[in-house]
Amino acid sequence: MDFYMAKIFISHSSLDGWLVEPLSRILEDVGVRTYVAEIETPEGKPLPTKFKENIESSDAVILLLTANVMKRPNTRDLINWEVATAHTLGKPVYVFREKDVEVPLMISNITDYYTFDPKRKEDLDSILSRAEKMAEILKDHKDKVLVSVTLIAIALGILLLAYIVYKRRTK
Repeated sequence: MDFYMAKIFISHSSLDGWLVEPLSRILEDVGVRTYVAEIETPEGKPLPTKFKENIESSDAVILLLTANVMKRPNTRDLINWEVATAHTLGKPVYVFREKDVEVPLMISNITDYYTFDPKRKEDLDSILSRAEKMAEILKDHKDKVLVSVTLIAIALGILLLAYIVYKRRTK
């Protein structure tokens, strides 16, 4: 059943744990799994492979675009790659941009932005609230797909059973 659970890939700077942890917790509280992009994990896979697999298996990407992301060239390049990969795979990307942080060219085409001031508690609460609403929408969509697939499987099973019974009776 876990296969059908909605999943969100969270792209961020490793210096932004103060924001990533509550965001991840809120998403998981509404029944959405999160993959928090970390460079060091025991998976033993090359970084691009590991991240691409997790973006592929996610329903959406959340990018926390902060000053910490932009001041580290390697992190900036990595989040650009993650966003490009998500676009290539047709995954929606939701950007939460820290106030006064310049948006990289690759990310400037994103459709859903929210700008926040990290010094304002109201803004931080709003990020969590918006992410929670987005997660609930993704989860509801995923649940509807699961119900549809289940109903189709049941209908096909009934047709197959009816065919088998028919074939046995006509022998």
